[in-house]
Amino acid sequence: MSKQAKKTRRPRIRTIVEWSVFILFFLFLRYTDQGTTVQGWMQQAVLATGLFQANTVYVAEEAEPASYQLALETLDGRPDHLSAYEGKTIFLNLWATWCAPCLAEMPYIQDLYEETKDEGVVFITIATDDDLDLSRRYMESKEYTFPAYRVVGPMPPVYQSPTLPTTWVISPEGKIATVHAGMANYATRGFRQFLRDLSNVQAP
Repeated sequence: MSKQAKKTRRPRIRTIVEWSVFILFFLFLRYTDQGTTVQGWMQQAVLATGLFQANTVYVAEEAEPASYQLALETLDGRPDHLSAYEGKTIFLNLWATWCAPCLAEMPYIQDLYEETKDEGVVFITIATDDDLDLSRRYMESKEYTFPAYRVVGPMPPVYQSPTLPTTWVISPEGKIATVHAGMANYATRGFRQFLRDLSNVQAP
């Protein structure tokens, strides 16, 4: 083998080390709580670019009827029911602490909640973790104040989704105004205006 070939040949041990680091990093992201958090940060940065926007086009005559047959319980054990909010604009979101895209969009949901909570918009975020203490601790650690619940009893078919997160907006007329499967940045001027238009609220 020529001296030039020896100089340019990649050392095998270096290749093994680099691949080992890559695999370990992948396993860290995929199978640890800290990895989920890191993924959430990365995806949150992507959301900040504005690439993932929820649909804000509502065609009332084509919209699917919502269901209010949904029994709920807050993360601290207080009973509630979706039917209590019939006639209002409802932001309904499914999430879990193990779901990195869910964690990525939650700061934007918090921002949206703070912007619209006094405008008649009802927030129902549903934690799907088996361990609700984990859900509650996560909410507390991040100081999120938007309402969080768990489902008590069956989930209506219209809100069954294989994707987390998934978000539905229910109009005051009881129609699904929009549904978004996957993460999105909801703290945008366009989405806030979408909610205000549904609720017939003037922007402050």
